[in-house]
Amino acid sequence: MYSSGYRPTVSYGQAGDIENAKLVAKRLFEMYDKDRNNMIDLYEIAPMMQDAYRSMNRSFQPSKLDVDSYSRILDRNSDGKITLQDIEALCMRYLVGDVSGTAGSGLKTSQTIKP
Repeated sequence: MYSSGYRPTVSYGQAGDIENAKLVAKRLFEMYDKDRNNMIDLYEIAPMMQDAYRSMNRSFQPSKLDVDSYSRILDRNSDGKITLQDIEALCMRYLVGDVSGTAGSGLKTSQTIKP
């Protein structure tokens, strides 16, 4: 607990959070879909991975196996294509939480996290 008595809470599944998650997804997608073919291709995944590690002050050169594994994580519907909808699904899961209350995040939309 903070010395001021303030206890921050994080709400999941609010409409503003959903829209913000979609905006983040769109920005990420546009940043890495270099050829603008509305898919993130395998050769566009390595820079995404490198940037993620760079944001943690780490250097990383992904192998083909790393790229293949990450592409399976990004391809949320397993159709062999990484689309904006796939990135939106990831952002919704990790930035908003379980909007439906059933996707396994462990939090229902009405729950809050308290320190």
